[in-house]
Amino acid sequence: MISLKTNRLIISDHEYSDLDAMHKLLSHETAMYYLQDIKTETLEESMENLTIAINEANSENRKKYFFKMVYSDTGEYVGEIGFTVTQDTPMGKIVNLGYFILPEFWGQGFVTEAAKAVISFAFEEADVVKVQTGCIKDNKGSEKIMQKLGMIKEADYKMHVWHDNKFKDRVEFRILKEEWDK
Repeated sequence: MISLKTNRLIISDHEYSDLDAMHKLLSHETAMYYLQDIKTETLEESMENLTIAINEANSENRKKYFFKMVYSDTGEYVGEIGFTVTQDTPMGKIVNLGYFILPEFWGQGFVTEAAKAVISFAFEEADVVKVQTGCIKDNKGSEKIMQKLGMIKEADYKMHVWHDNKFKDRVEFRILKEEWDK
C-alpha cells in the first residue's frame, strides 16, 4: 500500500471504507463541474470507481495510481489525486495527472501540496519520465495549480472539449523528470 505524507496530508491507496467520502466528492455538482465524464450519480457508480482503484493498487502491472487525500490532523477526507500510465516506454512511463477535491478545501493549497508529493513519488519510485495534465481553460484554479507546480504549457487548444452544450478551450501542461529535479 502506498502512503505519502506532506505537512498537512496523508495521500494513500484506497480502502473499501472510503466509499461514502468518495461518493460525496464524485457526486458533488460543484466539485465535479469540469469533470462531468467521471461524475457519479449513485453509490453503486462510486463503488465501481473505488473497486477499480483498489484492484489497481493490488495489480502487478499497475497502470492507475488513484489516491485519497485526508487531512492528517483530523483524518477528514479532502479529495482525490493520482495518475494514469498512458505510455510505458523503454525510457520510462508517461503519465496523466488528475486531481479534484471537495469545495470546502478549495483555495487552501491542498492540491498543490499533494501534487508535489505525488509527482515526486512518480519520478522517484514509479519509473516516470513525464507527467502531463490539462484542464478546460475556464478552470482557472486548476491551471493555476499546474503553474505553481512549475509545469510548462505545451498546448492551448481552441474549441477542444464539448462541455455544457458548447465547445470550450483546453490547456495542456507537462513536466519532465529532469525539469522536476532542478
